[in-house]
Amino acid sequence: MKNLILFLFIHLSYLVIGQAKKPDLMVVPAKDWCDQRGFLKTINNQGVTEYISDWEMATVKSSELNSVLTKMSAEMAKGGFKLQDLQQTIATVKNDRGEEAIRGNVSTNPIMEIRARAKSDIEIHVYWKLESQGPRKRIADFRLSGIDTYTNKVVATAQGSGDWASGDYTESELLIEAVQSKMDGFKATLQTTFDDMFKNGREITMNVYKTDNWSEDFTTEKFGGDELSFLISDWLAEKTVAGRFGSPTGDDTRMLITGIRIPLYNEKNQAMDAKGFARGFKNYLKTIGIPSDQITIDPVGQGRVNVFLGPK
Repeated sequence: MKNLILFLFIHLSYLVIGQAKKPDLMVVPAKDWCDQRGFLKTINNQGVTEYISDWEMATVKSSELNSVLTKMSAEMAKGGFKLQDLQQTIATVKNDRGEEAIRGNVSTNPIMEIRARAKSDIEIHVYWKLESQGPRKRIADFRLSGIDTYTNKVVATAQGSGDWASGDYTESELLIEAVQSKMDGFKATLQTTFDDMFKNGREITMNVYKTDNWSEDFTTEKFGGDELSFLISDWLAEKTVAGRFGSPTGDDTRMLITGIRIPLYNEKNQAMDAKGFARGFKNYLKTIGIPSDQITIDPVGQGRVNVFLGPK
């Protein structure tokens, strides 16, 4: 009987491990790879010029990139990770742009659009440099960077170089050969990062502002017997994972809150992002007497959201 119980315990343990949640990944070209090949574009972000990777043009112009993305995605899939396809996501975004253009609402940041559509947890940014000597070729340098799409923080890295090879090898084949020795450690780090998110929550930022024409501020006590800022902090302590969030900064006109740890999934087992978390916050604000039409949610990517209180 003891042996039977031990067998069942071990068997169930393997089942649980096998069913562990995996992060959604998307493989994309690194910014410096895009820069070296002329795939950077400029955007105007509220008067500030920014240089961003032109993933759409890179996939149109570079067949080697597309091959690398395909092979790298297949390599990550071997570890059981779920993959979003960059090219398919771009195609969907282009369709969305046509619909949004009719409404006169088109984003100026295509990377934000792609991330909003893909909803991947982590992006794998791939950089490589090919070196040739006569008939011989090798990957002189490669780098894999796992980027948390909610915080833009690097959560995993791998780098190195490949061996010289002679023959009709493509860049993508040489790259996959070069990264093989690093892949197990890289995948393990990605999974460890995601396991930490699952246990301790995903990190987001939420900034709350009062509009100029709102007669209240964050020191008012008319919404529940305490200052509004304290009420907000109490709500965050209740709704975040283990009550974890950074100490709010700001003044009586704004609350800037970083390090907010939210559950990966809501009660419907749907992926939670900053916008979804802010919806719950809006519902709370309505219960303490702030009218719905005086609460505006403005998401900035998956991991940051601005909330404005007051008439629009």
